[in-house]
Amino acid sequence: MLKLSCMSTNIKQIYAAMELCESEIRILVGEYYNTRFNIIRADKYNTNAISDFKIVNKEELISDIRYAVGKTSEKIGSDLEQVLLVLPAYNFKRFPLRSKVVIDSGIVKKQDIARAISNSLRSKVDSDVMVVSPMIVKYTINGISTRRLPENEMCSEVIVDIDLLCADTEVCYDYVSVIEASGIKVLDIVLNTYAVAKEAALFEESLNRSIIVLDINRCCTYLSLLSKGKLVSTEIVFDGLNSLINKVYRTYNMPYNDIAKLVKYSINYDSEYPDDIIYAWTSQGTTNTITTKMLNETVAKPLDLLSDKLVTMCKPIIETGASIIITSEGEQMKALSDVIRQKAQCEVKTYYPDTIGVRDPAFTALYGTFFVYRDKVIMNNLDVSCIDLLKYDSLIDQKKLDSEGETITTKIKNLFRQYMEKGGNQ
Repeated sequence: MLKLSCMSTNIKQIYAAMELCESEIRILVGEYYNTRFNIIRADKYNTNAISDFKIVNKEELISDIRYAVGKTSEKIGSDLEQVLLVLPAYNFKRFPLRSKVVIDSGIVKKQDIARAISNSLRSKVDSDVMVVSPMIVKYTINGISTRRLPENEMCSEVIVDIDLLCADTEVCYDYVSVIEASGIKVLDIVLNTYAVAKEAALFEESLNRSIIVLDINRCCTYLSLLSKGKLVSTEIVFDGLNSLINKVYRTYNMPYNDIAKLVKYSINYDSEYPDDIIYAWTSQGTTNTITTKMLNETVAKPLDLLSDKLVTMCKPIIETGASIIITSEGEQMKALSDVIRQKAQCEVKTYYPDTIGVRDPAFTALYGTFFVYRDKVIMNNLDVSCIDLLKYDSLIDQKKLDSEGETITTKIKNLFRQYMEKGGNQ
């Protein structure tokens, strides 16, 4: 539940977000400074403790989280104390409602809107899900609807349309408990599909026509429908890039981690593309090679099946004039978007954050989480950072002093001394 705070908001805050995926732990650390985010770290760490959104080995996952947090903390020079958790939209449900608040002062304040959100969180939802992200759809004041925060508007009451975005209770509890068991506090929880749409500004784009977001990962794909500024639904298909990666592995028995890179970056169905050797490896004393043609032919069938499956599920929405946006790891595979575009016969675009330091589609949800949480910070005048800000700033200041002492200052002193010595010898 949102809590109002009388604390002033600092101009600089540092946020950290964590996402637990089936193949890796992703951590993003960013500095909010002067109305914009600057990325400090974007890290990925391997894990095998999650399968189909279930934690299969709790102790192993705790160990992996501790290692990941420790390495990232070491790299930024300050301990991560708390994180924003990106939660998978498993068992997604949406509960739309209206919250009416009376404006006693006659002028709308942010606290009034926060009160409307707090009131909405008291509403009952299905027993198998919990509210993860309350999303404001629109405001109505004096009979006029708007999506803009009506701060300082004059009226006697505000009607706030809110969508309660919910996800599986058990998954949420398990993910939060395992992170806190590793010694890290969970600052807040954000739904991954909501964060993706927020970061890519898809809610505004969906006002004119519906958008289908294909968040394609290795083990699964999220199919999210956005329409009229709302996240209408999210379905999960337990199929993704692994169907292609596993086919190559079974065929050539190549190093598994390298196959993912080949699948994402080296598949090309352009007839003019030369059939060159793209990878070589040694197995039992024998050197093996694979060419572009061999790789294309190997993944052709699983790629076709995956594309057919996704397009078939999207077809009823596509026929209404919707477009498709591909993100996450699937965005990095150009051939996948080309095949889906050909089969769907609609506009298909790819998306990744364009901010320096996070130009990786796998971090789209993590980066979007910063913006979702920033709205809450502004609404409630919160003053929060995920690390010890004083310690971090002192470390940065010390690095600047060290750098100056080793380079600029030393060079100036040496130049001055050389100049004096040269003048003295004349």
